[in-house]
Amino acid sequence: MPGHQKVLVTGGLGIIGAYVCRALLATSRQPVIYDLGGNTGLIRDIAADCVVEHGNACDLPRLMGVIARHEPMAIAHLAGQIGPSVEQYPWSSLNANLIGTTTVFEAARLSGIPRIVFPSSRQVYGPIAEKHRHPTYDPVPEDHPREPLLLYGKIKRACEDIADHYARLYGLDIIALRFASCFGPGRFGLHAQVSPMWGLIEAAIADRQFRIEYGADQCDDLCYSGESANGFIAALDSVACPGKFRAYNISSGELISLREMIAVLKGLYPSWSAEAGPGLDYRRSGLGNYFKMATEKAHAEIGFKPLFNYRLAAIDYAATLERLKKAIS
Repeated sequence: MPGHQKVLVTGGLGIIGAYVCRALLATSRQPVIYDLGGNTGLIRDIAADCVVEHGNACDLPRLMGVIARHEPMAIAHLAGQIGPSVEQYPWSSLNANLIGTTTVFEAARLSGIPRIVFPSSRQVYGPIAEKHRHPTYDPVPEDHPREPLLLYGKIKRACEDIADHYARLYGLDIIALRFASCFGPGRFGLHAQVSPMWGLIEAAIADRQFRIEYGADQCDDLCYSGESANGFIAALDSVACPGKFRAYNISSGELISLREMIAVLKGLYPSWSAEAGPGLDYRRSGLGNYFKMATEKAHAEIGFKPLFNYRLAAIDYAATLERLKKAIS
């Protein structure tokens, strides 16, 4: 794609990274994917329009070489480790998520790339106070205290603090996006064991019976992969603020219960059978981990506007899986 601006996307072969690459192409920018893995399954429908470079985010010389060769105008940094393994294997998760992120900041400042956008997480807030929980769900703003209990949240908080230091010290423009509860099409079935929310939508698409004994009344604020990519584009297109670190909540803005999710999916798949018992905490992660995120700051400062409610996300989820399936043949 000669003549197009390039954006380096670390972790571009991942679940959110693949969506960021599609969003970049839709806005006439070419993704230069830098990923440790070699599975291009999630970008097979757009692979011909992407550049794929293999490498570790912690490998500064390799990263610098890729940047020098492609001269990207910005970096979307999504490489890292997620899921239960982060808590189970602290050393590897610190290396992948903290050292890798710091290495990207260092590569950016050495290469003269002023803007970096990276995903933080709602987990930086930790378990939130009673007023933000069921049944009131008072929205959580960005200046809420950051008191994470899980290692993943602690690492993301540290990444934000290092980003602030790099921005002030070297005049970089770094933006962290604190995503709500994420979901999106990935390795089909892989995440169903992590959260019932993933298993629910995958069961509906596959017309597989779904049942959970508890949690139908629990509401949460979600962030579909397409919404995450929407946040990245808003951040990349926002007015430059050299020397400043900024953090924004990114979510659909739709507070939805597990019961309502099932109703939406039954509307899309009338023959599907699903049932959820009453109660809260369907992820069994604690009531302090379900809340609505305030997104007014993201709207005012970077122009972020949600694109996906749950129904639209479910439709796109299924369409993406079908598109990827067709790309194999």
